[in-house]
Amino acid sequence: MFTFSASDLLHPADETARRHLESMGALQKGVLFYQKNYSERLTRNAQLAESLRLGPRQLPEIYRLLPPICEAFGIDEPELFLSMGPVNAYTTGTTRTSITLLSGLLDHLALDEIEAVIAHECGHILCKHVLLHSMGQFLEAVTDVGSAASIPVASAALNLGSGPLRMALSNWHRKSELSADRAAAAWMGDTDTITRVMFRFAGLRYDSRYTQSVESFAEQGREYEAMGETKWDRFIQWQVKESSTHPLLAVRVMEIRQWARSETFARLSALAAGVRAAPRCGTCGGRTQPGWRHCQRCGTALVPLGHDPQPSVAG
Repeated sequence: MFTFSASDLLHPADETARRHLESMGALQKGVLFYQKNYSERLTRNAQLAESLRLGPRQLPEIYRLLPPICEAFGIDEPELFLSMGPVNAYTTGTTRTSITLLSGLLDHLALDEIEAVIAHECGHILCKHVLLHSMGQFLEAVTDVGSAASIPVASAALNLGSGPLRMALSNWHRKSELSADRAAAAWMGDTDTITRVMFRFAGLRYDSRYTQSVESFAEQGREYEAMGETKWDRFIQWQVKESSTHPLLAVRVMEIRQWARSETFARLSALAAGVRAAPRCGTCGGRTQPGWRHCQRCGTALVPLGHDPQPSVAG
């Protein structure tokens, strides 16, 4: 079966930046060692202790969105957690990957918008962004240790030595979001859903009664880009960008609408539509086959066509 390929999704700015980062083999090895032996274990302990792990018996309405996406993307299924927090989600782990949805998403996003967010995070996994994201976090941790040690010379040396690299990682981090946006748009088969997610990040809930205009939002992005005519304007824009870990919302809308006119978007959307149309278990999202009485993935009784489901009680 054909699946999504990272090469189809990588934004040119993402691809250029990652080539520089991938050349730093020694740093990558250090980060992998650090993650495997410390940070991933720390994260998993915290997740199991204080977050909800989604599955066929825990928020299946959301969990069942994950398996079809992983199938289309050709990736191993990560663990999916829900934790308290603002409108956001993140992916962690290179040896044991997990996606964490923050509770603000459930309050502000419709279900199809949450699906787009999950596809966006799976896009990070497909494009192997997680390790490179971790490199930036590792450098921050090392620098913070030097600062906390109250050794001025060591702290200054760490900041001076890691500063340019941290800036490069921060810049790449923003570019990588554009590739993940492409993954979400291709999975959903349109740009409207991921654009509505940007509306939510801007503060507008899914159930808002106010008039919304996607085109006006995209126009903001074009207007912003046109403002960088002089060196001073570009410096101001750089300051705005540096204050955020993600690309600016209006720019993301503009970028994804441009890419949606490509042949690649049409091809990937058709592939995703085929995966989405497959018969699936309504509890776990796994594929089913004609004649199955129970889902072979989660054990749920499958309802034959023409029969009404019987009420069930969760254990």
